[in-house]
Amino acid sequence: VFTIEAMNFKAARRARNPNLRCGTFPELQIFGDQHTPETLRGVSPALGAEETPMIPSGRFIDLGRIQIIRPRPQPAPGTTEWDSEINLETIRFRYTPPRGEFYGPTSLSGSGITVDGVFHPVIPAANAFLDPNAGWLGAPAINALIEPADTFDGAEQSDQRSLGIVDDTCELRVTVSLDRSVVGLPSLEARANIFSGPPDYAPDRRPFLSIADSLNDRIAIADAAQRNQDLDAQALDQWVENLFERAFETISLMNVDFWRSARASTLGAGESRPQPIPNDAYPDPARAMGARDTLRDGNIAIQAPSDAVPLPLSERARERHRTLSDIFTLTQFVRENPDRLQELMREPFSVADNESGNATTMQMPPFMRGSNAEPLTLAKWQYELLMQWRDRVTTAAMPVAFATRSDAELAGRAGARRSTVLGRLDQGEG
Repeated sequence: VFTIEAMNFKAARRARNPNLRCGTFPELQIFGDQHTPETLRGVSPALGAEETPMIPSGRFIDLGRIQIIRPRPQPAPGTTEWDSEINLETIRFRYTPPRGEFYGPTSLSGSGITVDGVFHPVIPAANAFLDPNAGWLGAPAINALIEPADTFDGAEQSDQRSLGIVDDTCELRVTVSLDRSVVGLPSLEARANIFSGPPDYAPDRRPFLSIADSLNDRIAIADAAQRNQDLDAQALDQWVENLFERAFETISLMNVDFWRSARASTLGAGESRPQPIPNDAYPDPARAMGARDTLRDGNIAIQAPSDAVPLPLSERARERHRTLSDIFTLTQFVRENPDRLQELMREPFSVADNESGNATTMQMPPFMRGSNAEPLTLAKWQYELLMQWRDRVTTAAMPVAFATRSDAELAGRAGARRSTVLGRLDQGEG
């Protein structure tokens, strides 16, 4: 028996109102021999007579489909190229996510804008069936613990009140149970969690801090120390280069100018230069990354935003991170500036006196927040490994493996990366 629970708590969590959750009430149960797709219908929970459900009776939000795959007999060994790797007799299930649609209150029916004679509705008319009196329409975003806090329609308005719109994202909990009592054996049970979210964003870019990186911080201290010691000089160089490549990929997606204007802290004591960087024309010199910031390179002036270069900080960040994503250039930079890397990198979980989740210095990574709503940092093991590499390269000779790397080898790596990306495009992965 497959028991599926699909839930969307987005409105409920932000408004702190459990009545605004929607999902499979009750849970959906499917037997292993039912092979037709089953729609997961998101409805409001059963409420009291005095309470108003967000989703009226008889309506539902489509949260996707579940299908139990019909097993097939396994081919005889050696009759196919894959029979030793794939077992067709295994019972599998497939979850097909929803279409990525939005649903809203009846008051939004017919609302929209006309561009070049074409009307664009806020939401499709067929999806405007939510009850405007349920409590989500006009609700203030009062749950400050949600990160990111602004991922609802209405957050961009000055009063940050909800427009009453709900999407079809959800979390699924699947429990599979096998009753073996008929053969005198105990029952078996397994569970799986699935999250259905927005489409894959920028699939050719990698974050410099992943879930795997954070999980690595949870391993035993002795194991972490051994892992770091096991990296030889070449492997450590490769790890650092990969980290800075990922940092460049992240920064190339960011509008640094916008986030600096929204989240730059005011410079504190010891952070401000007596005189600003000569010829620097970027606005707000007394805020992080401004002309008075001691962490800025005093030899490089940033121009003011213009029609030709509307995002000068973003341009500078991409140019600099692109250069430092090469291990040879990065090693030279660290040797010429032994203390610079430690000055620029934020220590794990550190928060300065003038910082918060909404205001940070320009220490790397700047203007970004972690899941704890505080300034984002590298994982502890990443930071320690990076400082271990810095200590080595400031006292050792240039790594031969990278110093002698030929143009042909570099071109080969670039070509392999290009082929990988084009392969994903050919397969329709975006």
